[in-house]
Amino acid sequence: MPELPEVELVKRELKTVENLTIEDVKVSDKVVEGHNAGKLTIVKEPVDIFIENTKNMDILSLGRRGKYLYFILQNDHQVKYLIGHLGMSGAFFHLNSLDEIVEHNFKVHWHVIFYLSDGSMLVYSDIRRFGELRTIGKLSEFLPVVRMAPEYDTEEAKEHFLNAVKSPNNAAKTIKSVLMDSTVVTGVGNIYAAESLYSAKILPTRKAGNISVKRLEGLYQEIVDVFELSLSHGGSTISDYRSSTGGSGEMQNRFQVYQCKICPAGHDITTKVIAGRNTFYCTKCQR
Repeated sequence: MPELPEVELVKRELKTVENLTIEDVKVSDKVVEGHNAGKLTIVKEPVDIFIENTKNMDILSLGRRGKYLYFILQNDHQVKYLIGHLGMSGAFFHLNSLDEIVEHNFKVHWHVIFYLSDGSMLVYSDIRRFGELRTIGKLSEFLPVVRMAPEYDTEEAKEHFLNAVKSPNNAAKTIKSVLMDSTVVTGVGNIYAAESLYSAKILPTRKAGNISVKRLEGLYQEIVDVFELSLSHGGSTISDYRSSTGGSGEMQNRFQVYQCKICPAGHDITTKVIAGRNTFYCTKCQR
């Protein structure tokens, strides 16, 4: 699943759609079939409402909160937010033709096409169809964003993190599960939880309340550092993540423990399911 760095990179690359107008919208048969069967497949509102809320709207700008990407849309009468979550295998592409999508699976598994005023198109593809697209009037109407911790690079983020980890609600939980809670820290998923915990030399199985403030401060800095490292290397491409130009990241070549057999110190990696996800760590380097 794309985490904060990957979504941030998509946002930066999609700046090319700013100041363009959505002239038409098309959804795939799979989306329509899902809705007809009572499932809100990808589009999390009635399809006709979704199209009405996006068609003939100008794209003013793009933003990101945690793992959510949003487009600010406007016409003469209203402002709307188009919010997207990439799920497990979602990807946006800005191009002139579907034929420009190099990866076959993304080419055939497109689900929403926004036709833009310069003749280009913004395409949302999703192989597994776990992603989400929705429109709202204000970001404050969307609870996952309202409840989200401050962004990792803001002044208040570190203090919020320390207080949240030590709160009664989290003290008895494993630190791995706490890291993946977006109300504690934004944008951390399975990959960067594993990598930051290894760098901080903290076992993912440790109870959050038993970790000293000093070590938690070090852990927070490792989260910041691994985010920045990933951003500088194009994000992590495990299987399905692609940038908006179809490119792959290189961060996976720098993993220390995630999906690794041996840690940088030469010790065997242990794998255990924590918080419902496979967790990778070293019992000798981490404590």
